[in-house]
Amino acid sequence: MRGTAGAGKTTFALQTIEELSAVERSFYHSTRVSDMSLMSQFSWLKDKTDRFERSDSSASDRHGDETAVKRTGLSDLKGVKNPPMEIAKVGGLAITIGKDLGELEVLYRGIEKNLPEKSLVVIDSIDALAEKYNFTCSKLLTTIQRDIVEGYGSNVLFVLETSSVDLDYLGDGVINFTRTEHNRRRLRELEILKLRGCEIQQPKYIFTLDGGRIHTFGYQRASWTRAAPLQWRPIADDNERVSCGLRDLDRTLNGGLEKGSITLIELGQGIPTTISSEVESALVSNFVSLGRGVLWVPLRKASADSARTKIVRHVPGGEFDRLVRIPEKADQMTTIGGPHVMPIEGANAFSDFKWQNIEFSLNTSKHPLLTLMGFDTMQSMYGTDVSDQLMDFLALVRRNHGIFVAMTPPSSSSTGRIADLATTHLKLERVGGTVLLYGEEPFTECYTMNFEEKEVGGDVSLTPIL
Repeated sequence: MRGTAGAGKTTFALQTIEELSAVERSFYHSTRVSDMSLMSQFSWLKDKTDRFERSDSSASDRHGDETAVKRTGLSDLKGVKNPPMEIAKVGGLAITIGKDLGELEVLYRGIEKNLPEKSLVVIDSIDALAEKYNFTCSKLLTTIQRDIVEGYGSNVLFVLETSSVDLDYLGDGVINFTRTEHNRRRLRELEILKLRGCEIQQPKYIFTLDGGRIHTFGYQRASWTRAAPLQWRPIADDNERVSCGLRDLDRTLNGGLEKGSITLIELGQGIPTTISSEVESALVSNFVSLGRGVLWVPLRKASADSARTKIVRHVPGGEFDRLVRIPEKADQMTTIGGPHVMPIEGANAFSDFKWQNIEFSLNTSKHPLLTLMGFDTMQSMYGTDVSDQLMDFLALVRRNHGIFVAMTPPSSSSTGRIADLATTHLKLERVGGTVLLYGEEPFTECYTMNFEEKEVGGDVSLTPIL
């Protein structure tokens, strides 16, 4: 396991010990980190690991000549060709021939005492141990592999402090940890480079150290459906801010959306439909559940009826019809639409979207009103200058303390114009198989976006990359 300082290697090593502690006795050896520091950060270590330090205790004779034979690599390092290494013992004093390798000898004795049971040995790091005894990493690693892995049948996890590939050929598995920047934000990634005899279905994982532990995130699911669709449980306002229907997103936005605000949600390349649809559904469902009116232009040119079908699984159909208006071009309507359909000409957004008309159509609803627009649909109707056609409407939304949310795909030409006006600007991007969310305004760290059932609001979980 290799990587630069602070990439998460020690945390991964200790979690490996924790996971395997029920089936293997574990030995953890660290040269650079003190016991006190480790125990304070990982309180469970005391019960599940043995920490090896330099000691003058005598070797166990439990396995006699058999263990001595298995120490041939250690004997070579000490400069002694044939064990035993001690030639005289007077009282409590042992006179040893060869180089003093105290920490390694204690490590060997601990494993020998546990025989014939298998052990898990974690050496953090092999670089520090090699430096201490003035050996090369490859020589020390080869010795431990020959004695402890082949001789004693133990498993060994070596931690390297660099990303050099020079020693990769010696291991059965290789994991590389990196810590990089993504638009001035921290991003952590682990890559499985080698896993002998195993199929690597997902080689790279974004991960976080949130809570002092490693949590990895896999490829985004193609679909997400609750086992049993529930009636929407709304999230109430937080002081003067209005919930967007996603609890974790509200926390990121200091409580939710401001009244009289313009919010831009910028969708990057390859964002799954399930993610963007969940954001839309959460906004609409939460506003409707609180009795508030919604003007909704769905993404991907979804029809008014298909959009309605998606929402009425969670909110009563009558409430949806009373509180939601979905614009559709009059010349494309084959039948008279339901009360949720708002006929428009589709020639000019300035003419089609008049604030007073929206308020009149939603006169039985509570305020603030939500305007949610997918700009791929808007641009297909009104052209690339649609944002300019909406300037007066946006001004009236703000003046009347409404809430405007624009969702723009990568192909939209309106993103920059709306970003100039936005009081809140969020970005959704896909890195590998993981969806990330972060705020440009307000500026936030990266969060991974995953589906997880919630007691209230939508089923989206945000985890910070720490």
